[in-house]
Amino acid sequence: MPPRQLDANKLTLCSRNLLQVGLPGYTGNIRIEVPFHVLVGKEPEPRALLIAGVHGDEYEGVAVLQDLAKEIDPAELRGTLTIVPVANPQAFYARARRHPVDLADLNRSFPGNPNGTISERLADLLFRELVLGNDYVLSMHCWGHDATVIPYIEHQEDQSPAGKKAAAAALALGLEFIHPYQWPEGLLALAAIRNGIAAIEPEVGGLGTLTAAGRRAYQTIAYRFLSHLQMVKAPEAALDPPHPHPKIVDHSDCFASYAGLLRRYVNAGDKVVENHLLGTICDLAGRTLEEIRAPRAGTVASTRVFSSVQPGERIVQVFWEK
Repeated sequence: MPPRQLDANKLTLCSRNLLQVGLPGYTGNIRIEVPFHVLVGKEPEPRALLIAGVHGDEYEGVAVLQDLAKEIDPAELRGTLTIVPVANPQAFYARARRHPVDLADLNRSFPGNPNGTISERLADLLFRELVLGNDYVLSMHCWGHDATVIPYIEHQEDQSPAGKKAAAAALALGLEFIHPYQWPEGLLALAAIRNGIAAIEPEVGGLGTLTAAGRRAYQTIAYRFLSHLQMVKAPEAALDPPHPHPKIVDHSDCFASYAGLLRRYVNAGDKVVENHLLGTICDLAGRTLEEIRAPRAGTVASTRVFSSVQPGERIVQVFWEK
């Protein structure tokens, strides 16, 4: 790809395929380079974006997208595929969910602000240069370094054409749990939907690590997504089979009311009944301060694994079928 100047002092699309973000108003050597790959197939349409690493402590999607960029042969591709393995490099190197300079959540910053904070400017550049112009977006996430989650897919509850396409794509991934959502402001996928782009957001894994199961789950998700768009033929032998009985779910969160030591009695994927004891929080002398109980019957979707907790931190999320 030949070099071309897009926006002086702000972004250059160069032969190394990097977004380079300039940051007027900040002193010191602050520079953000976002690697990406553009694969152009036999036909220019459809156009899809696969993006991971929006949060710096989520790695399963990063690894799979690095592999996918090498695996997919443009000669066998229909359409234009953009792959962004790490959208938030400085957060990645800081091993943190948020950007280390402004401590902002990039996935609450879209569509961004070209004159805002570092995260807002990064969101603006990512959105303008890599998101807009696509038909579909797969925004790949994990739970953070302090928790783990069972694989599931979120899509916005939206009856627009883009929203309906997103719901169909979510169902096509073959996961057991599909979560229609009212996404918070600033989410990349929500900003995409509002711009007529069908966007969905899966969650796989967590704990700030890579696992064979997590990578396989995300490989399955990515290939089934592209197969649904008829962009590539999914290698079925390398993928997990689709779940025979997908469930449309909602969730309930259980939060800590006290600081202390968490003793957790369930794992992600466990089935629970209403009032099931999920864990306890003790003070430093060992006195029980709180019992965490299931608000209703369902499946443990995610669990915190760090045992030192603060008030307001999520301990467990429970999925229940709608």
